[in-house]
Amino acid sequence: MVARGEVVLSEFSGTSTNANTVAKQILNKINNQQGAALNCDSNVSFCHDRYVFHVKRTDGLTVLCMAEDSFGRRIPFEFLEDIHQRFVKTYGRAILSAPAYAMNDEFSRVLSQQIDYYSNDPNADRLNRLKGEMSQAST
Repeated sequence: MVARGEVVLSEFSGTSTNANTVAKQILNKINNQQGAALNCDSNVSFCHDRYVFHVKRTDGLTVLCMAEDSFGRRIPFEFLEDIHQRFVKTYGRAILSAPAYAMNDEFSRVLSQQIDYYSNDPNADRLNRLKGEMSQAST
């Protein structure tokens, strides 16, 4: 999910769970906790059942994903950083005034593709990829 404040600009769910409902509750919670401080950059995680909801807030834009606890924290936050960069690069200043779900038709496909990449491609884990490259270079 990508949101500005509590306004969801795009979302995608590849599962048939209540993840979108929980994500919106988390979005509401963090916006009410931080109130007017929408530019308060942060990375946080919330546990719900056996899932973890990871939230990255940068420059008033919130990017949120759900992952199984076994994914750890590094890969989900790499995913969120990637999504944030792609979203800002694609929409620029339009983000500041776009109505709810204005970018959903186009960007939900990007979310789907990147979820698949970060969930299944071993190259998505930059740290392990760099460790592999370093060990190959030292042999």
